[in-house]
This record gives sequence, C-alpha cells and structure tokens, in this order.
Amino acid sequence: MLLLINVILTLWVFCANGQVRPCHFPDIKHGGLYYESMRRPYFPVPVGKYFSYHCDESFETPSGSYWDYIHCTQDGWSPAVPCLRKCYFPYLANGYNENNGRKFVQGNSIEVACHPGYGLPKEQTTVNCTENGWSPPPRCIRVKTCSKSSIDIENGFISESQYTYALNKQAKYQCKLGYITVDGETSGSITCRKNGWSAQPTCI
Repeated sequence: MLLLINVILTLWVFCANGQVRPCHFPDIKHGGLYYESMRRPYFPVPVGKYFSYHCDESFETPSGSYWDYIHCTQDGWSPAVPCLRKCYFPYLANGYNENNGRKFVQGNSIEVACHPGYGLPKEQTTVNCTENGWSPPPRCIRVKTCSKSSIDIENGFISESQYTYALNKQAKYQCKLGYITVDGETSGSITCRKNGWSAQPTCI
C-alpha cells in the first residue's frame, strides 16, 4: 500500500511540474547508491533529485573522490559515467619514466617514450586509460632497428651522429662536394623498414 501511494504521489509531482522524463533507479557501474535497498522503492524520481553514491576500489568519481552526488536531470543522470577507472603509470623498463607512479583516469591518453631500439606493441606511441586499465599495456619491447654501419655511401656520408634507427625512422645523408643524389639534390634520406633500409643511397 505504501509503495502504491508513493507511485501515485510521484506521478502527481511529475504532472504538476510538467516533467515527462523521470529518472529510474541508476545503474552505477563499479559503484552504487548509499542505502540502496532503502531508496530503491522510491524510484522513479523527478528531475532535481540527487543521491549520494560511492565507487569501488580502483575507481573514483569525476571530482576525484570515492563518493559524490548523482543528479536527476532532464537528460538523465549526471554524471553519465559516475565511476571512472584509476590507472597508475608503472615503472617503464627500457623507457623514460617521467610519469612513473602518476595517476590517470579513464579517458586519459598519454605518450610513451621508449629507449632507442624499443617501442610499444604494434608500433603505437600512446596508451589509453580505459575501464579495464591501460590499453595497450605500457611496455617497451625490442623492435626492429637498422644500423648506420650497414649503409655504405660512395661519395657521401650519413650526416647524423645517431648509430641505430627504429622502424620507420629516417636517416639523412649528405653527398660530398661535387656530387648529387639521383634526384639532383645534395642530400637525401632513407627509411628503416622491416627488411632493412628502404634503399642504398647513391651520390653521383
């Protein structure tokens, strides 16, 4: 009887205020309402209502707290994603660790810098904090490299001090005075590919 009276009163409030989109019980993924079992019978609720909620371990509210308020608006519940995953950046073996231990939240992306000769899987350069954690995992693995010593340029030289080049990186070369590339330039570049350098430089 009490539940029936509550439903009738709720519908009356909607009609009186002209509200046509009440909020049903919120599905808070990775969290929940405080006193959930006590509050459930009073749903749906009109626009303007708000309730305190909490997030599970490894998640937080958009404000950065473990609890906050969820509001019923004309567009539905706000925040739309009440609980966001926390991702802590791990120690990066074979990479640069300026972000070691820093906290990021679901939706954040971050550039990962690996040491020469290392890179993320599938040649990616960024990782994303998702609902399930880092994607891809921040891990620097050995990648294909090309060596400066495997280039023999007659009447030319590599104009950079770098010795090894990662996949898809370019090496610039310079022709000696009085010589040019096949394109008529005094300098050019070659690219490190999976099967080695893209071409053997020529100075004529």
